[in-house]
Amino acid sequence: MLEIRQKRVLMIPAPFEGHLPSMMNLASSLSSRGFSITIVRTQFNFYDISDHFLDLRFYTIDDGLSESDMSSLGLVDFILKLNSVCEPLFKEFLTLHDDVDFIIHDEFVYFPRQVAEDLNLPKMVFSASSVATSISRCLLMENQDQWLLPPQESKLEELVPEFHPFRYKDLPVTAHGSIERLMLLYSNVSKRDTCSGIIHNSSNDLENLFTSAAEDKWGVELYLVGPLHLTDSATSCPSFFEEERKCLEWLEKQETNSVIYISIGSLAITQEEEFVELAMGLVQSNQPFLWVIRPGSITGSNSLESLPEQFRQAVTHDERGFVVNWAPQKEVLGHRAVGGFWNHCGWNSSLESISCGMPIICRPYSGDQRVNTRLMTNVWETAFEVEGELSRGIVEMAVKKLIVGEEGEDMRKRAIIMKEKLEASVRIGGSSYSALNRLVYSITRS
Repeated sequence: MLEIRQKRVLMIPAPFEGHLPSMMNLASSLSSRGFSITIVRTQFNFYDISDHFLDLRFYTIDDGLSESDMSSLGLVDFILKLNSVCEPLFKEFLTLHDDVDFIIHDEFVYFPRQVAEDLNLPKMVFSASSVATSISRCLLMENQDQWLLPPQESKLEELVPEFHPFRYKDLPVTAHGSIERLMLLYSNVSKRDTCSGIIHNSSNDLENLFTSAAEDKWGVELYLVGPLHLTDSATSCPSFFEEERKCLEWLEKQETNSVIYISIGSLAITQEEEFVELAMGLVQSNQPFLWVIRPGSITGSNSLESLPEQFRQAVTHDERGFVVNWAPQKEVLGHRAVGGFWNHCGWNSSLESISCGMPIICRPYSGDQRVNTRLMTNVWETAFEVEGELSRGIVEMAVKKLIVGEEGEDMRKRAIIMKEKLEASVRIGGSSYSALNRLVYSITRS
């Protein structure tokens, strides 16, 4: 035990809502196993979480970047700039703190990679995404010539060779930058040749179809240690956004499995026309709904006053709907009143929903969301996708199908089976528990 306690591990999370919590849960797990953990965070998107992780040390790199930089550059170019700015600052940090034995960095903050190589420090990559997403990025780069011009619809529907059941349309392109800049980012994110392992916030019980292919592709061991929020040592990481807990009181008044919960995550943007159709479809479904409308997530006005009177009546007078800026999502998904989830299918939300036995209506926007959607709809069969232009009639039918329909009930049963498998995976003898033990051993021996 003394030898393990002397191992000093430096961990660098990405400064985004979908990345920080899982890295912090991993840090808590490693700390509980006896490692000395130091967290290095960027000044961008910084907020103090140290009071929630008293066993960890924290340092901040003053990158000088702001929300306005991300707005002006776009997400892809912002991440590229963040890494170029932080690399020399991180090198300077390590010259002043030479007591580091091991580095774990998020795949999207790859600036520690070259610095670690120069200083001969062993390192691993942490991915807050699915294994399938990591493979899909490589496949997208291998087929990037097909994306320089808009591909034909028939080609998009074709299955990607040796990557069943994914289609070309499921590969993680994004609306946040040009395809050339996206390929540059992915080439940096996907470099794994000098790391000693890859840690995923996933479970072999979810992705056993893809783990062998990933290990063959990168030639290093994968450690699927998730879902990290289910582990015994998991500590709740504060959100970037203030959670409105009054929605839990409203849920207590609703019938079991009756509520549809709607949230599109921390980055996705909805067009105002789609926003209105979604609102009216919820009203027409006659199901109670809890809707997260994040400030800035709607093009145009975010005010309820801009919505039709029928919707405002359902929220303010009938109390059939409840709207918040941000919700305590894991508690909402675990509440007995919630029967389904309308979601963008980011990986954190996907893991949290399946961990609660919750079926999903998938409405992906970009990036890994299409990969995750295909996993849920065609591999786990715990969800269905709503594609194309959204109308209130489509929303109404989708909500009824999930909440009161027989097909939705079948999905719920399959989701509950997956939930039980995931709970077992993080317990002694489970696949994720064993992967964490292997990870601890590997770091200790490095």
